[in-house]
Amino acid sequence: MPFGYSKKIFKYPPVQYIPLDQYHKITGETPNPHSRTKLYVFNQFEKKDLERKIAYLRLEKNYTVKEGQLVVLIINGKADLLQYRGHEISIVGQRATGHYQLFTITTQYFYKDRLIFIFYDGEDSEKIDWFNYNRL
Repeated sequence: MPFGYSKKIFKYPPVQYIPLDQYHKITGETPNPHSRTKLYVFNQFEKKDLERKIAYLRLEKNYTVKEGQLVVLIINGKADLLQYRGHEISIVGQRATGHYQLFTITTQYFYKDRLIFIFYDGEDSEKIDWFNYNRL
């Protein structure tokens, strides 16, 4: 069980993954809770889209994205672990209806232009949501 999770999530030996830290993390309650868990990823050029999502969450804070960073937003979920390998960023956590998590990650380790972010439930290894990201 790599990292304490199922091989359905981490198919390769742990040494092949690059751990990703969460920076500038904000958590809170969503104003309009619903049951679907959603994952979003924003880069520095998608400021308007990020601002719309932040307005939806009724955050007063101006959350900015710098070059070399991506913003990850999980609505109705919480991330505990992020690991990168090849084209895939595996995010392991759990559903959390009525809550959100917003944080940045560094892009310095990404060596592929097309990435897929996959949010897994750490308990049953189910894919909860995913987001395709293209750096070009």
